[in-house]
Amino acid sequence: MNSTFKVNELQYYLKHHQPVDTSGLLSFYRKFDASLSYSTLRWRIHELKKLQIIYSPKRGYYALNDKKAFIHESTPEMDDIVRTIQTSLPESKFSIYSTDWLTDFSDHTYPCHNIMIDVEACSLNSAFDKIKQIHENVFLAPEESIYEHYISPETHNIILNKLYVDAPINHVDSFYYTPKLEKLLVDLILNDPIILMISKPEIKTIVSNLQKTYHINYSTLNRYSKKRYLGERITKYGLLQA
Repeated sequence: MNSTFKVNELQYYLKHHQPVDTSGLLSFYRKFDASLSYSTLRWRIHELKKLQIIYSPKRGYYALNDKKAFIHESTPEMDDIVRTIQTSLPESKFSIYSTDWLTDFSDHTYPCHNIMIDVEACSLNSAFDKIKQIHENVFLAPEESIYEHYISPETHNIILNKLYVDAPINHVDSFYYTPKLEKLLVDLILNDPIILMISKPEIKTIVSNLQKTYHINYSTLNRYSKKRYLGERITKYGLLQA
């Protein structure tokens, strides 16, 4: 592998020049093979990303991947909800995650463990009705007043929201997706509809800890933040604005 990708040389190069664009990587590799084509370079970039040697902090730029991948396991309850949606609404696109994926990076312990489900708008009400027939504590896009009066912070809750078109999500199976880190960050900062009853300082703590642990694609982050009309608020949480 090293003879093809020049991993050691690439790591040294990126440590002193990152992030670099595609032209920079082409110039680097042409030191070893002057006839290297763009198509071959694109293949190498794809393989290097798959091997988690490099990542893309923004579109068209690359840097060393020195942090772990953002990967989380589903829970049995999440798996049961997925089966319910796939069986009753087999062609409905949806994304699901646990708020534990966020609160694990808090400085506090949260008794509330919400399962968040984003469903495309045309199927949202149907998904809500189907899940509510089987599970307890199911809520549709709750506002703060709903949280205050009806949602217990001591219980496990299932919360459905609208899945925004072109939201950054990872494909799992069929129409089943999970959110990318960039989506989680924007949704948490907005917290509208409510994900967690959480203070702004605590959101900042979670965002900061996530940044320290995982790489963030800022092109993806900024595209989604614009779609959600987050505006300049994103910079108040230590994130970049396009």
